[in-house]
Amino acid sequence: MKEKLKLLSQDKFLKNNFIFFCGSLIVAVLNYLYHPILGRMMSVEEFGEVQTLISLFMQLAIIIGIFKIIVVNIVSNQETKEDNKETILMLYKFALGITIALGSLIIICSPFLKSFFHFNSFYPFISLAVILMLGFLMTFREAVLQGVHDFKTLSIGQIIHSSGRLIFAVVLVYAGLSSFGAISAIIIAQIITLSYIAPKVKKSFDFDNWNIKIDWQKIKKELKFGSLILTTSLCVTFLFTADVMIVKHYFPSDTAGLYSGIAVIARIIFFVTGSVVGVLLPSIKLKNENGNNSKILKKSLFLFFSIGGTTLAFFSLFPEFIINIMIGDRYLVYANLLPRLSLLLFLTSIINLLFYYLLALRNYTIAPIAIIGVFTAISASFLNHNAPVDIINNFLLGATIITGLLGALFIERMGYGSRKT
Repeated sequence: MKEKLKLLSQDKFLKNNFIFFCGSLIVAVLNYLYHPILGRMMSVEEFGEVQTLISLFMQLAIIIGIFKIIVVNIVSNQETKEDNKETILMLYKFALGITIALGSLIIICSPFLKSFFHFNSFYPFISLAVILMLGFLMTFREAVLQGVHDFKTLSIGQIIHSSGRLIFAVVLVYAGLSSFGAISAIIIAQIITLSYIAPKVKKSFDFDNWNIKIDWQKIKKELKFGSLILTTSLCVTFLFTADVMIVKHYFPSDTAGLYSGIAVIARIIFFVTGSVVGVLLPSIKLKNENGNNSKILKKSLFLFFSIGGTTLAFFSLFPEFIINIMIGDRYLVYANLLPRLSLLLFLTSIINLLFYYLLALRNYTIAPIAIIGVFTAISASFLNHNAPVDIINNFLLGATIITGLLGALFIERMGYGSRKT
């Protein structure tokens, strides 16, 4: 027994998971305090606006997230550091151009977005463009930290961001700035976080080197990998955020606000299991023997089901209690949606874990699986949107199809003994 405990304490993968899980747990608590506190401070309509903006940001941030996964994968598998630094800097410059273009597009389209999502002002969308730019600066630096397994610095940075976002949101909303204040709080938190992590990253990687010119031939392989990441990231982010935007478009503002409150709680499942995925990605090596990668996946699945399964059961058994404690009794009218939404987020989290594992191995088979699932959810939502529960069922259908296809893929790969899984 003592020998087993000793081996567990020396397991680097489990140790990194423990560090990142503790940090992620603190971050998850702070992140979700942001939502219930604002849910109580703001009107239902204003809260719906904030959740729509956050969901929209998550969709846009997919573009930046592509480069994060690429950088983590490069750093984790690096052989010649100098050569890889050049590649990362080229990707950094390329991503900067895309981010500036996206931010400018948001600003130009802000009047249209205000009308489409039924907002009272277009100013929150200006804040959204700034958040996207600062998010780009943070993402590349966090990717380096994750790639070199510096989960301590990464966790501290995320805690600073989450606590700063919460504190400034409360102050600004209390001052009467409503959804604009809640979103502006994120900008302030991002600036503070960058001031902490940037000097830490600079010791091993300098992003201020602008002498590097983009060699398209050199980054062609990584951009191809990026297209795979884009497809899978769009799929996962769509499954856990797009329902809020669809409800905001099809239903009245008060309904969208109430639905957003329930969705916020269900998303806890996705974020409390996020630490497992965060450690899995840099732990999977392209040159590892198949058995080593499979062992890491099994450990990850065990941790995932322990954390995610417990949370799912709790949310399904005590929805009224959870909702009343977290965001107040105003949202109890939709308490019946929490078990179903929790199941959706549980399936989405499994999909996310398996996608990241196969992304680390650069397995392109998952792209059509992701496309089929998203297409199913979108088509079903377009055809059937009589009530919010219909939107959840449509998304559950898409998530179930993806989960089944991924299961079939893993069974096939195990049967052939492929080194790619």
